[in-house]
Amino acid sequence: MKQRIITALVALCVLALVLSFYNTLVLNAAIAIISVIAVFELLCATKYVSNPIMVITSLIYAAIVPFFGAVPMERFPLYTTLAYFVILFAVLLVQHTKVQFEELTVAFFISLAVPLGFSIMVYIRDHYEHGLFYTLLVCVAAWIADSAAYFVGRAFGKHKLCPLISPHKTVEGAVGGLFFAMVFFMLFCWGYSVYWGTQGTTVHISYLAAAFDGVFCAAIGIVGDLMASVIKRQRGIKDFGNIMPGHGGIMDRFDSFLFVAPTLYLILQVFPIVTTIG
Repeated sequence: MKQRIITALVALCVLALVLSFYNTLVLNAAIAIISVIAVFELLCATKYVSNPIMVITSLIYAAIVPFFGAVPMERFPLYTTLAYFVILFAVLLVQHTKVQFEELTVAFFISLAVPLGFSIMVYIRDHYEHGLFYTLLVCVAAWIADSAAYFVGRAFGKHKLCPLISPHKTVEGAVGGLFFAMVFFMLFCWGYSVYWGTQGTTVHISYLAAAFDGVFCAAIGIVGDLMASVIKRQRGIKDFGNIMPGHGGIMDRFDSFLFVAPTLYLILQVFPIVTTIG
């Protein structure tokens, strides 16, 4: 537990540093680093992709995805993806006796889906006026809900949630995670409105939307965590990596984040939390 706390504190300091440069390419670079490590962990975990050219190309592509919107070329994402696709098929064609088609599909899916999911944070920054605030809400739904589920589950958990997938997760823990996600969403919204009030600006918050968005995003986070558990169980591994002592790998810490960020980005278009500023 001590090791987990120390690692978490270090990670929070790094997060605070990155967020202090939120409106710069530092955020893109940080997401690119996280994406590369996560893709590498997943490629290693699946044990499908062994060709070095495919691995290196996949990692390079994963590093480029977070910068799609930063390059002043309208079709840059399309050209980059097509080039990546061509390289993968070229490797399959040249080394068809050693490389299986499954390797190509796994590499392409992982190196596209993972960085794209993380890169939603860039879209939130670029498309929402209160991007930093919403980014913190993603962290709340992904990490505070997960921590709350862990502690509530340890204290009160009696009924297994998905025993064949993750035997330690309980229904009570999941309910606790959803509840605290809702509470912290509303507290963050209240604090945000108070902050703007001190700046002489009135921010109108829909607390009903905040409560709903918090619960919904936390529920999706649980699904993301279970999806990661399925992969680990099928591949016979405990963690995706060991880059974060006490927590495992990047994917072990960001599995739910990967699902929550796109969910919040989409749900805000239907149930906005910050409605007006006056």
